[in-house]
Amino acid sequence: MYVGELLKSLDRAPSGVPGLDDLIGGGFLPGRVYLVVGPPGSGKTTLGIQFLMSGVKNGEKGLFVSLFENPKLITQDMLRYNFGLLGHVQAGKIVFNDFGQILFGAGRKFAWDELIKYLLEIIRKEEAKRVVIDSFNSLEYSVVDPENKRMALGKLMRKLHELDVTTLITSEMMSSESYTDEYYLTDGVIVLHHFMRNFQMVRALQVLKMRGVPHDSNLKRIRFTEEGIRVYPEAPF
Repeated sequence: MYVGELLKSLDRAPSGVPGLDDLIGGGFLPGRVYLVVGPPGSGKTTLGIQFLMSGVKNGEKGLFVSLFENPKLITQDMLRYNFGLLGHVQAGKIVFNDFGQILFGAGRKFAWDELIKYLLEIIRKEEAKRVVIDSFNSLEYSVVDPENKRMALGKLMRKLHELDVTTLITSEMMSSESYTDEYYLTDGVIVLHHFMRNFQMVRALQVLKMRGVPHDSNLKRIRFTEEGIRVYPEAPF
């Protein structure tokens, strides 16, 4: 079998974002870990919820681990879309975990290994097949050993692969000219952008990296609709 045919035959986990799967050969590879990065207000959390909603349609339980924001507020914000999120939460098909209670309630900082252990315990307990960790930057401000980040992140990636959980990790874009460890260690990187052009906000998505599948790395226009984020095939400008 040719490599191209083998890639096409691999199972895919639909992203839940109209137009995105067209850029990544049909969807995410199940059991992999992906990074969604962008500036504030670019749609990272919305994309994560769409990813979980798509999993529910395939019979996959979803887990949203909030590292900073109160999950109740996230749920309220998502009611602006026609997701039907609340019904799935009430049915236990999507579970929100307020990891911020651990981070801010302990009154101390943690070692990286502690935080990774807590995260994995939550994922195992919920037996979720799709996980969103939002937003990874919050962990960095809560550790006593920042120098151990790369090793801890590598351990987390390995364990998530072993659990066969398809995971999205969101992260704030600190600089467009420097890359953090997440860029290198995750299986794929999706960047959300917004620009001011002719006094109007222009939003775009870029698949910066996607291991194992052919992908389109060019900037694509995105819009927020009543159904969430939608990706369009044309360039944003």
